Amino acid sequence: MKAKMREKMLDKKFFRSLANVIRKDYVDQIFNKGKDVFGQAFKGYTSEYGKRKRADSFPRQESAFANKTSPVLTGDFRDDAKPSHTSNSASVKWAAYGARVEHLAKMGRKVTDDRQPFPKKVIKMIDTRVDKEIDRQFPKNKKVVIRIKK
Repeated sequence: MKAKMREKMLDKKFFRSLANVIRKDYVDQIFNKGKDVFGQAFKGYTSEYGKRKRADSFPRQESAFANKTSPVLTGDFRDDAKPSHTSNSASVKWAAYGARVEHLAKMGRKVTDDRQPFPKKVIKMIDTRVDKEIDRQFPKNKKVVIRIKK
């Protein structure tokens, strides 16, 4: 019976799907909307760097982000944020640019934080999806019969 209950709980398939949605919503908030993990607009750049970015003068620069303060120049950092999952967790990880997360934090541009790893909107979405999955697997009005035999 214990094995059957475990099969019904949140499984690797659910966490794989959740990781993909987390990554999509996270990238939208941090990079596309230009808000840090706490929901605040990213700080402006130094005048020299900001002028060059707005002029679209960097090699490989993504023009769509030229007038934004999002941490996107070439898109490599954004694209390196990958969905990650295990049999009991879902997250976003950086394969090559993880050190940039710390560098941005030192500059006051937090894309994640120990106290709040995801933006509140993403955390709320995670809670909602987990609740829906649990409700789907364990409906409230479903009768459960437990037979105990000797």
